[in-house]
Amino acid sequence: MNNVSVTKPYQKRRRFSPEFKANIVAECLEPGASVSRISLENGLNTNMVRRWINEARPAPKKSGFVSVALPAATSAPSNPSVSGQRNTIRIEIPRAGGAVVVVWPAEQAHQCAALLRDLLG
Repeated sequence: MNNVSVTKPYQKRRRFSPEFKANIVAECLEPGASVSRISLENGLNTNMVRRWINEARPAPKKSGFVSVALPAATSAPSNPSVSGQRNTIRIEIPRAGGAVVVVWPAEQAHQCAALLRDLLG
């Protein structure tokens, strides 16, 4: 008795040059282009081409600074021991380069709380 076995030949992993990938991505980014159609025409897996597109996009920049809009500064009384000291919120944050001090009018405490929530939250 003869046993005939048919196996699929082993396919080596294909490698694509950066230029080829860039051309495929550029073609996919054209207005009205179909990633699926372009993938099929080039004998590529659509998911792989979508990954190439995501990798080609620049990474979002992460900034260590938070933009904060502060109300206009008002002139402080010349003698801080006179009533001005009691009507302000003062927050001091120690840092290696020197302390950061936030002084906020007490009557705008809700705005100060919102700022702190945005910064810390």
